[in-house]
Amino acid sequence: MTQKKVWSRRQFSKAIISAQVLLASGALTFPIACKIDKKTQQNALLLESELETLKYAMDEIIPKSIKMPSASEVGGIDYILNILDELPDLLPVFQSTVSNLENISLAKSNKAFSEIEKDNRVAVLKYLEKDSPDLFGVLRNFTYESYYTSPKVYELIGYEPHPTGTMGPKMEPFDEKLLDRVKTMSPMYIKI
Repeated sequence: MTQKKVWSRRQFSKAIISAQVLLASGALTFPIACKIDKKTQQNALLLESELETLKYAMDEIIPKSIKMPSASEVGGIDYILNILDELPDLLPVFQSTVSNLENISLAKSNKAFSEIEKDNRVAVLKYLEKDSPDLFGVLRNFTYESYYTSPKVYELIGYEPHPTGTMGPKMEPFDEKLLDRVKTMSPMYIKI
């Protein structure tokens, strides 16, 4: 019987920080993270059933609304698969998260996480958040990261990305008249 590797808090933090540094530095960008080819998909790090559980969990964290797509609809799963390909040390964290979601779901309803109703999935996620906040935090953070770095979401929320070192968005000239009322007010502090 193989023994599972137990991560220390330091190892766990190092893996998360590494992923965030790669993304912040631009070494790992969303288009790279979401580019999955057939070969990578066939050699996926997570089983098909684990990917399905992950998809449902991500879609409960960021569900589809009238105007916005869900986390999986903008490539959340592909994003995580590519993160795992770049940072394989994170694989046990995601496997443990998925395993915990399945175990909680089976204990509460005798069904797989993907087979239970939406309200029950939310209840399972809340239980995971309370029982294993570190695992839930990784799932939540990577779900947000995959979503809010998606060009599809940028377009829908009207965000224009401007990488470091560029001029950034053109700003409207400042209207000095906006300060007229404030300039006429008496001071709201005591002079010492």
